[in-house]
Amino acid sequence: MNVQIENVMPQGFVYERAQNVIHGAVNGTAFLIVPVMAENQFRIQLHADIEKSGGKEDFLEYLHVLEQRHPFVQYAGYNGRNTVSINIASEEQEDKENLTILMSELASKCMEFGIHNCCSRCKNVLPLRAAAVDGNPVLLCESCFKQEINGADGQGMRKENIFLGLIGAVLGALLGTVLWVVIGMVGFIAGIAGYAIVFCAMKGYEMLGRKLSRKGIIICILLSCLMIVGAEYVSLGLAIYKELGDVYFLSMGDSFGLIPAFLEESEVTAGVMKDLIFGYALAIWASFSSVKARWKQVEQEQKPHTVVPF
Repeated sequence: MNVQIENVMPQGFVYERAQNVIHGAVNGTAFLIVPVMAENQFRIQLHADIEKSGGKEDFLEYLHVLEQRHPFVQYAGYNGRNTVSINIASEEQEDKENLTILMSELASKCMEFGIHNCCSRCKNVLPLRAAAVDGNPVLLCESCFKQEINGADGQGMRKENIFLGLIGAVLGALLGTVLWVVIGMVGFIAGIAGYAIVFCAMKGYEMLGRKLSRKGIIICILLSCLMIVGAEYVSLGLAIYKELGDVYFLSMGDSFGLIPAFLEESEVTAGVMKDLIFGYALAIWASFSSVKARWKQVEQEQKPHTVVPF
């Protein structure tokens, strides 16, 4: 793209050089335009309440044929929530005219189908302001803008309570342990049980600890490893009670008291070790993707956060 951006902007639009975004409105409909130099294109963003509009299907049909209507349109799509993205090829001398024509047409269709700009975050139709959040151009209502600013300044962020988080992780892991024991009673070892222990531990930690950090994830994983051993111990006690309780008139407590003696038998120990090895392997297999995704999400949340109003 070999053009002066200021020369291709539609009338009334403003170019924010530091954030590389053009913003403005056509007939009351706000647009964001991002010059994509490497691809020789402009990307038009429209944040609107399309899902609430009675003309949604007609508007989406209009987008579907947009590439056929205008040769310079490379892509026109909708994310299914509140954002329309349109990529147009730069034709240098014709860029200003192409952008003006396309956005005038979009604004007209929005008016025809009762579609209005909405907040990129909460989707409410309110007075909006353009801003760049972590370098991404967005339209935000005043409430969401303040929340983003507070997050960027480190204010209003939920503080992690490790002690309460640990209690929540224990309670959550206990719920997952119940599933392990129930599945074990019918003679199976399932990865879903190990996944349930890890998932419930992280969920419990986040609910009571108010925030799940990378430290919290590590705590939950270690706790889950211990809970799997505990679940296998309980399963063994229940198995003893089931097999010998009626014959020797054993109570539940008596059955659990016999566990150390049974573990002295090599055959029993081998069976328990086999269950644990399979259990851990299946738990890792079932939980790995989920834990990895959660770890990345937490990592993203902890990165420096910037908000620049236009």
